[in-house]
Amino acid sequence: MPPVLNPFLRAFFRSTLPSQCSPAHHHVLLVPTTEVLLTSRDRDTSASYADLSGSEEFLASHVLRVPGGVGPNNQVKDGTNFRENRGKAKQYSTANGRTVIIKDSFVYSNKGFKTLNQGQLLSDTIFYPDAFDAQPWLIYFISRPLIGTYEAISIIPAILHSPDEINAQRPAAASSANGATSSMPRKKEVKSFGDLLNHFPMIARQMQPGLERLFKEFGKELEKPLPPTPSQSSQRSSLSSQRRGSMSSTESMSNSFHSNMSQGPDGFVSTLELDDEEDMMRRSLETAVTAAIDLFQMVDKQQLSLLGATTDLTGPIVERMIERYITEQVHHSLLFTRICAIRRLEDADLESRIHQMTDIDISQVGIDIGSDRRTKQDLALRLSKAVEIFKKMGVAGSPQEMIEILLAVQKHITMPDATSPPSPQVSREPISEKQGYVLTINADTLVSLLLIVVIRSPVRHLHARLSYMRHFIFIDDVESGEMGYALSTFEAVLSYLARDSGGLRRSSKRNKKLWEATRAGNLAAMQCVLEPDRSFHEEMFDDPDENLSIDDRPVRFATSFSELTSLNGTTVNGDCEPGRRRALSRGSRRGEDGPLAHIFPFQRAPTPPPPMDQPKSKKKVSLDTRSMSTSSAYSFRSHTTLDSRGSGFEGDTSIEKLSRTQGTEGESVLMMAIESKQDRALQYLLSLTEYYSLDFVLGDCNNDGTTLLSAAVQLGHAKTTNVLLDYIFDNTSDDEIVRSYIARQDAKGRCTAHYLFNQPHLIDQIGHLVPWRLKDSNGQTPIFALCRSYDHDEYRTMVDKALLAATRVQNDGQPLHLDEHIDIKGNTLLHIINDPHIATKLLYRCDSDVNAPNAKHFTPLMVASKYGRTDLVRVLFQDPRVDLSTKDVRGLTAVELAKDDEVRNRIDDLVLLSNEPGPDGRTTTVVRSFFVEDGTIRLVLKSGAPNGNATITVTTCRRSLADFESLAKWLAQEHPASWLPAINNLSSPFLIPSKPSRSLLRDTQLRLDAFLKILLAHPTFSTHEMVWEFFLVPDIDPSMLEERSKRKAELLTERIRDDYTPIYDVREVELFVQHARESVRSFHHASKSVLRRTNKVRSAASDHVDAAKLSNSALHTLNFMPASHLNALERYTKTLAQSEASPMAGFYYNMHAVSSTINAILTALNRPSTLITSMSTMQKVVDRHHLSIRRSDRWPLGLLDDARHRVQRDAQEKMDKAADELAGLGRELRYTQQVVAGELASWQESRVAMGRKALKELARKMVVSERARLESMRRAVRELGIGVPKPGQSEDGHGDVFENGIENGVEEVLEAELPVPEFVLEPQEG
Repeated sequence: MPPVLNPFLRAFFRSTLPSQCSPAHHHVLLVPTTEVLLTSRDRDTSASYADLSGSEEFLASHVLRVPGGVGPNNQVKDGTNFRENRGKAKQYSTANGRTVIIKDSFVYSNKGFKTLNQGQLLSDTIFYPDAFDAQPWLIYFISRPLIGTYEAISIIPAILHSPDEINAQRPAAASSANGATSSMPRKKEVKSFGDLLNHFPMIARQMQPGLERLFKEFGKELEKPLPPTPSQSSQRSSLSSQRRGSMSSTESMSNSFHSNMSQGPDGFVSTLELDDEEDMMRRSLETAVTAAIDLFQMVDKQQLSLLGATTDLTGPIVERMIERYITEQVHHSLLFTRICAIRRLEDADLESRIHQMTDIDISQVGIDIGSDRRTKQDLALRLSKAVEIFKKMGVAGSPQEMIEILLAVQKHITMPDATSPPSPQVSREPISEKQGYVLTINADTLVSLLLIVVIRSPVRHLHARLSYMRHFIFIDDVESGEMGYALSTFEAVLSYLARDSGGLRRSSKRNKKLWEATRAGNLAAMQCVLEPDRSFHEEMFDDPDENLSIDDRPVRFATSFSELTSLNGTTVNGDCEPGRRRALSRGSRRGEDGPLAHIFPFQRAPTPPPPMDQPKSKKKVSLDTRSMSTSSAYSFRSHTTLDSRGSGFEGDTSIEKLSRTQGTEGESVLMMAIESKQDRALQYLLSLTEYYSLDFVLGDCNNDGTTLLSAAVQLGHAKTTNVLLDYIFDNTSDDEIVRSYIARQDAKGRCTAHYLFNQPHLIDQIGHLVPWRLKDSNGQTPIFALCRSYDHDEYRTMVDKALLAATRVQNDGQPLHLDEHIDIKGNTLLHIINDPHIATKLLYRCDSDVNAPNAKHFTPLMVASKYGRTDLVRVLFQDPRVDLSTKDVRGLTAVELAKDDEVRNRIDDLVLLSNEPGPDGRTTTVVRSFFVEDGTIRLVLKSGAPNGNATITVTTCRRSLADFESLAKWLAQEHPASWLPAINNLSSPFLIPSKPSRSLLRDTQLRLDAFLKILLAHPTFSTHEMVWEFFLVPDIDPSMLEERSKRKAELLTERIRDDYTPIYDVREVELFVQHARESVRSFHHASKSVLRRTNKVRSAASDHVDAAKLSNSALHTLNFMPASHLNALERYTKTLAQSEASPMAGFYYNMHAVSSTINAILTALNRPSTLITSMSTMQKVVDRHHLSIRRSDRWPLGLLDDARHRVQRDAQEKMDKAADELAGLGRELRYTQQVVAGELASWQESRVAMGRKALKELARKMVVSERARLESMRRAVRELGIGVPKPGQSEDGHGDVFENGIENGVEEVLEAELPVPEFVLEPQEG
C-alpha cells in the first residue's frame, strides 16, 4: 500500500508527536490540503511547503491541544455559556506552546508565530494511522499553512513556439519588465465634478460659499415671469422675421468655425433661432459657468497640485465638469422648464405630427436596404436598440448628457453590433459564398435612420431639447465637429417632421389600415389593399391624401437665405398663403424635387404620369439614387434610373412593399395575423404567393428572432399553427429544411420546441423533427422546458411523449442521455421534476445520475427535500445509488435542508425502512443525529413493526449520548456477567465549538446504531424490558430507571445466593475460560487486521481522488488540448469522488461492530478469571483461620482457657465469614460460567452470520457504486466518441437496431407502468 499522499500526515505519524499527544481525542490536527502543500511555497525562504511540513516546528504548530472545555463525552458544564460563547473567538494552544485564535470558520496565527497568517476551516474528517490498534484523530483541513508567507506556485503552460515567435516575445518581455519597474501608484478615478468635491473636501470647503452665492444670484435672475406666449399666427410672422434678420449672424458663425460640418449633412443650413428669453438665460448660464471656473481657479494652489498629482484630470476636463455641474444644478428647477414653455407650440405641433407617423415602416423612409431580408432584420434590431438609448433623453439632466445620448444613438446606428450573433436563416437555396447586401451608412442614410428613431421614441419637447443642446453648451464646440454634425442631423430630422412629412403620414395611415384589418381578420379590407383588382370595395380605401392637393403639398425647406426670402407668403408647418397657393399650378409643383431631396431620396419628384390616351397601367415605383456629395451646400437634382434598387418614393405604398411592412417590434403582416389568432387571415396571406414565398415565410421573424411557427406555438392557437404547418409541409418535402426551421433560435436562444408545452399535441406530429438537445441561453433543452411546466393539465402525458421522441431522435440504440439536458446552473431533469411517475422513468429507464449536483451542490434528493416533494423523495430514496450523506456548499445534507419537520420525518422513515428487519420483522435503527445549541447531540431512534394490513407502525424517540451511556451502565449493573460493548470512549465533536465536527457526529451515530443493534441481537438483552423501553417510550425517567436497576441487581444477588450451588473445583472453569479466550483472541486479531486494511483502502481511495484533482489541474494548463478532452477529464475526475457513505465506510463500521463485540466478550471472559482469583484468595483466608484454630488446641489444659476460647471463637467467626464469601464467589462463578458459556455459544452461532452479512452488504453496495461510477465514466468520454456506437447501431455492433428494435423497445420502456412500493406509516404518539 502506498504511503499517505498528504506530506503533513505522512510526516506527522512518522514523528514522535503522536506519542506526546495523549489522549488523541483531546487534540485536533490543522492539516493544509494536499493541493496547497504540493503547489505552494514560503515566499521568505522559497522552500516548498511539502518540504517544510516535515519539520518538527511546522508539525507542532498545527496541533491544537484541547485539554479543558468540552469533555470527551460531550459533558458540558454550562449549556448557557456554551451557547453564548460559541460565536466568539477562542484561543487554543499548539503542541509547541504557540497560540492560535479560531473564530467562526477561520483560524488565525497568534503568539509565537513569526508571521500572522489566516486560514479557513474547510472540512473535517477522522483519520486512522496505519497501526494495529490505531486511535482516531480529528483532522480539520485548512486553506493555508500557519507557518511562513504563502505563495502559490503556478504551473507554466507547455506551449510550443516557433523560433520567430520566441524572438518576437523577447523584446516584449523586456519592455514589460521595464514598464513594471516604472509603474506608478494607481490614481483616483474622477468622473464628475461632484466626485471631485467628494474626493477633495478641502476644495469643496473653499468653493462651497461661492457656489451657494452663485446659484442664489442665478435663481434671482431667472425667477422673473416669462413673457406671454404669442399666438400661433403671430409666431409664424415673427419667426419669419427673426430668421430673415439673423441670417448674417448664422453665416458669420459658420465662417468663424471654417467648417462645412456646421451646415449639417450635405450642406444643410440650420435655421434654429434663439428666442430673446432663451438668449437671456443663455447669457446668465454662461456667466455662472465662468464664475464657477474662476472660483475653482482661486482654490489653494497646493490643493490644485494635489489634484493634478493624484488624478488624470486636465484643465479643459475640469472646465467641462464644472459646466456640467452648474447646468445639472439648475436644469429641472429653472432652465429646461422655461425653455419647454418657450418652445411649447412648436413641440405640440411636432408631437401631433409624429403621432400620425408611428406606423411607418423602415423601407418607406428611403433607406437602401436592397432585397436582402437579413439586412432589414439587422437594421430593425439596430434601430430598436437605438430607440431604447434615445428614450434616455427624456430623463437627461443636462444638455451635455442629452448630446451624449444623441451621439450614442448615432454611433449605434452607424456601427453594427459585433457582439450579437447572427441569426440563423432558413432557405432552400444552397449556401453561397457571395455575401449579402451590405447597407452603406452615409449622411443621407443616417438622417433616415434617425428619423425612424425619433418617430418610435416617445420623447417630448424635441425642439426645446435641440435648442438646449445647441445654445447652452459653452466649453465644447457644438457648431462643428462630431457634435455639430450630430446636432445638424437631428435638426434636419425635426425640420422634415415639422414641414415635409405629409407623405410619411399617408404611408403610416395606409399601413395602419392593413395592419388593423389583419389583426381584426377582415378579409374584405385586406383584399382591398393587397388585391385591388379583385376587390369590389376599392372606394373603402380611397385615400384623399393620395391625390395630393396644393393645400397639403409640403413647403420646400429652404437651403439658403435667398430662397427663404423669396417665398414671400410661404409659412411654416406646410401651410401656404392663399394668394401664393392660387398662383401655383399642380403640374409645376409635381415636377420639382423636394428641398431635402439630397437627404431624403423619397422626397424627389415623382415620375410624370403617362399621356391620357394610353391605357392605365399598374402603378410602379421608380427608384432614384441619392446624391453622395457632401461638400456642396446645395443639392442637385437626382437622376432617375429604372434599375435603381436603393430609394423609393416618399411613403412608398406599393402593394409589394406594403405587404412586407413591419411594426415597431419587427412583426410582419403574417406575424400580426398569428399574434391576433386570425387563422383565416393567415391562410389568405399565405395564398398570395407572389408576395409571400416559402423562403419569405421561413425567414420571417420579429426583432426578438421569434419565427412565425414559434409565435403560433407560444400563443397556443391550434388553428393558426396547423395552417402554417400545412403550408410548410405542402411546399417542401425536405425534412432538413423543416428541421432547421424548427431549430431556429430567438434572442433568448429558444426554438419552437421550447414552447411545445403550449401545444403538446404537436409532439406526435413534429417530434421526429425537433432538436431535443438544443439549449437556450439558460442551457435548457425543450425537454427541460416541458418538465418545468408543472401546472400543465397534460403534464405527465406530455413529458412521456417528449421522452419517447427524444430517445428516438437520439438514434444510438441507448437510453436517453440525461447529461445532455443540463442547464447552465447544473440542474438536471431530476432536479426540476415534481412528478414521481416521471421521476421513476428517468431513474430506471434513462441514463441518469441520481446524485448529480448542481452549481450549489444540490442533488435531486436535496431539491425534493427542500421543496417538500415527499412523493418524489420516496421515489429517489428507493434508488440504491442515492447518497443521503452528500452535502451542499454549506455542509448540509438533504435531511437538514428539508422544508419542515414533516418532510424530515418522512426521510427518517425511509431511512428506517432501508434497513433489514430483525427476526421478528421489527426494524429499529438510529436514523439521524444533530447538534443542539447547548453543546450536546441528539439522536433520533425509530422502530417500525409490520401490521397485518400491510402497514407499518413507527415509533420515534430522541435520545442523547448520556442516555446511551446510562443504558449501558444500568444493563451492566443488572447483568454483570453478560458481555456488553463499551461506548464510553467516544470523541466530542465540539472540540472547536464554532465549527463542530460533522464527521465525529456521523461516527457517533453509526457506533451507537451498531450498539443498539448488538443489544437487539444479544442473547440476554434482546428481550430486556429496558432496551425496548429505550426506543419505544418517548420520555423516560432516568432516576426511576436507575432505582429499578438497583433493585433488580439486588434481586439477582439474592437469586444467585438461593438458586446456585457454589463451585469449588475451578479447574474445569479455568480450562473452559482459557480455551474460550484463545479462540476469541484469534477472531479479535483477525478483526483488527481487517479494520486496519479497511482504513488503508479508504485512505488510498481518498489519496487517489486528490491525485486525480492535481492531475486535472495540471493538464488544464495545456492550452493546446481540445476543450472537449479537458471537459471529459474533469468529469472523469469527479467520478472518483468518495462519499461518507461509501461501501468501504459501511464495511468498516460493520467490522467495528464485530470487533467491539469481540472486545466485550473478552472482557466478559476476564470475569471468571477474576472470580477464580478472588476465590483462591478467599480459600487462603479460610485455610489460615482453620490453621489458627488447630494451633489453639495444642495449648495446655487449664492454662489461659478464656483467651484460648476467645481466639478460637474469633478465628471460627472469621473462617465462617470467609467460607460464606467463598461460597458466594463459588455461586457467582457458577452463574458467570453458565451465562458466559451460554452467550459465547450464541455468539459462536451468530458471528459467522454477522461476517457474511457484512461481506454481502459490502459486495452489494460495491457493485451498485462501481456500476454507477462506470456509467459516469462513460458519460465523461461519450462526447469524445469513445465507446459510443454509431447512429443506427447497438453497442454490440449488430446494426440498425433503431429501425427494428429501439422504437418498440423504447415505447415499452417509457410507457410501462413501473411498480412503486407503497408504505403506509402509522406513527405512534411521541
